[in-house]
Amino acid sequence: MTVSVTSPVLKPDILIFGGGIAGLWLINHLQQRGYQCLLLETGTLGGAQTLASQGIIHGGLKYALGGTLSSESEAIAGMPDRWRQAIDGQGPVDLSGLRVLSDTQNLWSAGSVASRMTTFFASRMLRGRIEKLKRPDFPSALADRRFKGQVYRLDDLVVDTESLLEVLTAPVRDRLLHFDPARHPLSWNQRGLEAAALDGVRIEPKLTVLAAGEGNAGLLQDAQKAELFPSEAAQSRPLKMVLLKHRLGHRLYAHCVGTSNKPRLTVTTHDMKDGSLVWYLGGDLAEKGVERSDAQQLDAARRELDELFPWLDFADAELALMDVARAEPRQQGLAKPDNAYARRDRDLIITWPTKLTLAPDLGDRVEALIQERGLETGAPLPPIPGELRRADIGRPQWHRLFGEQG
Repeated sequence: MTVSVTSPVLKPDILIFGGGIAGLWLINHLQQRGYQCLLLETGTLGGAQTLASQGIIHGGLKYALGGTLSSESEAIAGMPDRWRQAIDGQGPVDLSGLRVLSDTQNLWSAGSVASRMTTFFASRMLRGRIEKLKRPDFPSALADRRFKGQVYRLDDLVVDTESLLEVLTAPVRDRLLHFDPARHPLSWNQRGLEAAALDGVRIEPKLTVLAAGEGNAGLLQDAQKAELFPSEAAQSRPLKMVLLKHRLGHRLYAHCVGTSNKPRLTVTTHDMKDGSLVWYLGGDLAEKGVERSDAQQLDAARRELDELFPWLDFADAELALMDVARAEPRQQGLAKPDNAYARRDRDLIITWPTKLTLAPDLGDRVEALIQERGLETGAPLPPIPGELRRADIGRPQWHRLFGEQG
C-alpha cells in the first residue's frame, strides 16, 4: 500500500502494539505521565491472554508451596497492595470502579500435606500474610463436615477481567486502533519503527513499545531485520484450562495444595447471565492437561473434582476446555520469568508482563526505560481521524463456550 505525501500524519510520542493487560496498562500509565500515545491491536482488546486469565492478583505465596519463599515469591509480594492503591484511585493507573470478585483467596489442604503446610504457614516469615481459618469461616464449597483438611486465607484479591478492560479502555478509548498486518504496512529503520500506515493515515512515533503477547514474536522478527534486538526471543507455555458451569451456588477462589510446589488445582468463580456459575480451573490440572487429549483432560477434571469435592454433585454440570498460550521472553528450559520484563534497544522497547498481577511492575520498568532514553513529552495529538477503525473489546470465552449470546 502506497501512502500519499498528502496523507494525514500522526506523530505520537509512543506507539504501543498490543491491547491486552500490558498495552492497556502502559497506555494509561504513560498518558498520565504526559506522553501522547496510540495503541494498535490486531484482534480484540484483552481477547487473548487477559480474558483467558483467572483474574488472580496474588503476592507470590502460591509459589511458596514447597515450604520456602522463592525469588519469584519475593518479587511480586507487593503487587496486591499496588492493585488496591490503583482501585482506590491512587498511582499512575486509575482502576476506580473495577469490580473485585473476591478481596481474599484461600489455600486448602488435606492429609499429610496439611501437616507440612501447618508448620510452614505458622512460621514467622509468613506472619501477617496468611491466616488459618476456623470451620465456620470456610468457603461454602469446603464447609461440608466430610472435609477434614485445613483452610487458610491469603490477603490476595481476584478481579473481574471484563470490568478490568472496561476501566482501562474508558480513558483512552479513542486511541485504541485496529491494526491489520496484511493491510497496514510497517516501515523499520535501525532506530526502531519509522512508520505505520493505517488506511491513509501515517503514524510516525518517536518510540515504540511491543506489548503484543504472542504477537511480539512476529514483530520481533521484523525488528531484527533492521538489526534491533538481535539476541531477543520469545517463548510460549501452553495450558489446557477447564471450565465447569453449575448451579450449586458455591463461589470459590482458592488453590488446593498438592505434593509439589505448585497448586494442584486453582479455582475462580465467574457469573453467567442465566444465574449459573462457572468455575474456571487452572493449576497443575491445566499444566499437565497439555499432554492429554481433550477427552482425557475432561475425564481428568471430573476425577479431580470427585476426589476433592466428594460431597458436591456435579452430575448436571457442563464442562468445556480452553487452550491458553502464555507468551513470555525466552528463558532457559522454558522456565517462568520471575518479574515483568522490559528491554530497550534504541527507540524500541519489548515487554511482557509475564502474569496479570505484575502489570504495575511492568509500568514502572517501561517508564524507567523511557526516562533513560530521554524522551520528552510532546504536543497533544490532533483528533484521531474517523476513518481509522477503533479496536473492539473482547469478552470471556465462557460466554461463547456455554452458548450465551450478547
